[in-house]
Amino acid sequence: MVPTASTLLSAWEAGAAEAPLDRAPSLLRSLGEIPPDQNLGAMTVGQCEARLFELRRALFGDLLEAVATCPTCGADVELNLSLAELGPPLAEHASAAITLRQSNHAVAFRVPCNDDLRRLGAAEPEQAIGELVERCLIEARTADGHPVAAAQLPLELQQAILEAMAAADPGAQTLLEVTCPCGAAWVDELDIRSVVWTDLTDWVGRTLTEVHQLARAYGWAEAEILGMGAWRRRWYLEALGW
Repeated sequence: MVPTASTLLSAWEAGAAEAPLDRAPSLLRSLGEIPPDQNLGAMTVGQCEARLFELRRALFGDLLEAVATCPTCGADVELNLSLAELGPPLAEHASAAITLRQSNHAVAFRVPCNDDLRRLGAAEPEQAIGELVERCLIEARTADGHPVAAAQLPLELQQAILEAMAAADPGAQTLLEVTCPCGAAWVDELDIRSVVWTDLTDWVGRTLTEVHQLARAYGWAEAEILGMGAWRRRWYLEALGW
């Protein structure tokens, strides 16, 4: 069920008070997309992203128009994406501990959750990889059984751990294969958290502008204007020449 305009505005206000990474996920709770007693921070990244794909479709439709910048010629490439095709399946339960043997090491680890992303903050990519592996590592041993700290794991093994995490948590990373008219091809990433929050922020700006214009013209209260629905608000605005 699509939420009312008042509900969406309240959800956006609550999200705006959160840290940037938490703004889109906070909408899931505000709009009733997850149970009130579910720990949002403990949800895996993929579990959260899958629900955000569904939320974006419910609020603004399946089509997503995006732009990617060609790394070769610098041109903007317009993309028309179907969120139904890109969105991962909804997973209710996180994967169990994952094991991996590589580079003469045996490691066990879990998939990242929202709390892990929050703790990483604004760390540089190289530093973030090490910190994420350290947070999610359960155990690491050499071939002869000696324990190894996360920071001592070879870089190629840390990268393999990240790839295994993504494979075990569908939706944690959404990659797009993009081709430019110049012939260049590359892989880009779709950040559904940014998409949802940006689209809702744009909607909030447009809606509050309509409320302001109609309130000035007719003296109606905000609740009255929001209760009209988008079509009626637009009709009155066009009647005013706006």
